[in-house]
Amino acid sequence: MFIFDSIGFGSAFALLIPLSYSPDIAFEISEAWFAAPSVIIIFYFLNILGQFVSSSNRKKEEDSKLDVIKWGVLERLGFVLIFVSLKYFLDSQYILFLFLITYAIFVYSSGAILPAYFDLVSRLLYKHRAVFFAANLTTGSLAGFLVSRYVDSQIQKNGLIEGFLDGLLIVIIITSISLISLILIREPKSNVSLKNKITIELIKQRLNNWYKIFSNSRDVKVVAKCNLVSSIPESITPFFTIWLIGFYSIDSYKIGIWVTLLLISQSIGSFIVPIVASKYGFKITYIFGLVFHFIASGLFLLEPLMFQNIIFIFAGLGSGTFVTSLSNISVEIGTVGDAGNTNAMLTAFRLPGLLIGPFIFAYFVNIENVIFFLAVSLISSIAGVLIMNFEMKNKILPQIRFWSKDS
Repeated sequence: MFIFDSIGFGSAFALLIPLSYSPDIAFEISEAWFAAPSVIIIFYFLNILGQFVSSSNRKKEEDSKLDVIKWGVLERLGFVLIFVSLKYFLDSQYILFLFLITYAIFVYSSGAILPAYFDLVSRLLYKHRAVFFAANLTTGSLAGFLVSRYVDSQIQKNGLIEGFLDGLLIVIIITSISLISLILIREPKSNVSLKNKITIELIKQRLNNWYKIFSNSRDVKVVAKCNLVSSIPESITPFFTIWLIGFYSIDSYKIGIWVTLLLISQSIGSFIVPIVASKYGFKITYIFGLVFHFIASGLFLLEPLMFQNIIFIFAGLGSGTFVTSLSNISVEIGTVGDAGNTNAMLTAFRLPGLLIGPFIFAYFVNIENVIFFLAVSLISSIAGVLIMNFEMKNKILPQIRFWSKDS
C-alpha cells in the first residue's frame, strides 16, 4: 500500500519540487527576481514548518493513519488549486501570488504528513525499513520519470505552462487513486489519549523535547551538525536549470530532459542505499550523497554546457542517496515510536542554508557570482563529509526495532 501511494507521490514531486519545473514556472509567469527563489524558500520553509507543527500535535507511539490520510487529502487539494490558478488566472496581475499561495498549501501539507508517516512506517515495518525507503523513492522516481517524459513532449508542442498543466492533470488523477492505498492500510489500535491542542506552551515543550533529543545523543548531534553545514548543495541545485537557460541560452524544453535524468539517477541512488547500508551502515551512504552533490557542483563550475546532462545525473544520485540515508538515519538513531519527531528536528538543521541560499543566489546573480556560489557549494559538501567521517563513530546499521506496545 505504501509503495502504491509512492507512485502518486513520485509523479507529483517530479513536477513540483524545486529540483524540477516549479521555479521555472514561477519565472515564466513573472520576471521578478524573487519569483523563482520564493518557490524554493516556500518549499523548504513550509515543509519543515509543517513537520514541526504536526509533530508538536503528536504524542509518542500515537496512532498515525488518520493523520496521514488527513494531510494526504489536503496535499491533493493543493494540486487542484495549483492547476486552477495556472489554468484560469494566468493573465491576472496576481498570478504569481495565486501560484505561490496554492503551492504553499501543497508544500505545508507535504511536510505536515511526514511525522505521522514516519511513525506509521517505523511501527508497521519493524525491519527491512532500508529496503522500503529505497523502494519507495525508486518507485516514485520511476513514476515521476514517466510523467516528466510526457510533460517534456507537451512542452515542446504547447510551451512550458501548457505542458506543465497537462502533466499536473495526470498527477491529480493518479494521486486521487493512490489515496485509496492509504485508506486500506491496517494499523493496530493504541491506547494513547487524544491529541495535544496546539498552544505556545506546547510549542515550547516541543522545542525543549528537540533539545533533549539533541543533547542526549551524540549521534544526533553529529548528524545535526552535518545537516547544518552541508545544505548549500541542495539549495543550489534548483538554480542549475535557471542558470543554464538564462546564461547559456538553452531552450526551456531541455528542462524535461534534465528532470528525467535527475529522477532516473535519483532512483538509482536510492536503490544503492539499502544494498550498501546493510553491510556498511547509513553513515557511508550519507557521505556518498554529499560526494555526488560535490561532483555535480564541480562539473557545473568546470564546463556547464559540456557536462549539462551529467550534472543532473550526479545531482539526482546525490539527492536519492542523501534523502534515503537521512530518512533511515532518523529512524535508526531516534527514539523508538518517535521517529517522525527526530526526523523533523534533524531536517530543521538544514533550514538556514535552504532559506538564505536561494535569495542570495537569485538577488546577486551574475556569471561571476555563480562561480563563487558553486565554490561555496563545494566547500559545504566537503565540510559535511569530513564531519560525518571523523566525528560519527557509529556505522548506523539497520536494526529491528519494535514499539513498546507491539513488542
